[in-house]
Amino acid sequence: MSAIKIRFEQGEVLSAFLLKVKAPQTCELILNHLPFESAVTQSRWSGREINCRFSASSYPIRENQTIYTSIGEVCYWRDWNWEGSGDLSQAIAIYYGAELARSHRGYEPVNVFAQIDYSQLHQINKVGERIWLNGTEKVCFEKLND
Repeated sequence: MSAIKIRFEQGEVLSAFLLKVKAPQTCELILNHLPFESAVTQSRWSGREINCRFSASSYPIRENQTIYTSIGEVCYWRDWNWEGSGDLSQAIAIYYGAELARSHRGYEPVNVFAQIDYSQLHQINKVGERIWLNGTEKVCFEKLND
């Protein structure tokens, strides 16, 4: 089973198992851009969600999409209605509680491509609460050796 490692600035290291059958293109896109580092912040609209900017020149199709997210889900978001040129907004979101994925425009479908190891769900809740209360911190996404 393929997995990624998510390392937070304050020391937590979480494992997330890739959902390659349900979201193959999204998993491939993420794997091809590892490792990458970003700043993770609390979502303004989706409640118990932390997210970070992600940048790729290609984009996955809609796969394993939902607006109903659960604790520990790792999701890819982009503006699915974008038709312009230039940079397309993209993000990786990690949910530390069950929420509806949304923005100021309403519901925002996300591609669920990974799941935090169930034994670490208490840690993602701790990380999410800390970022919500204390602000932005660095996060690094890396391949986890099988």
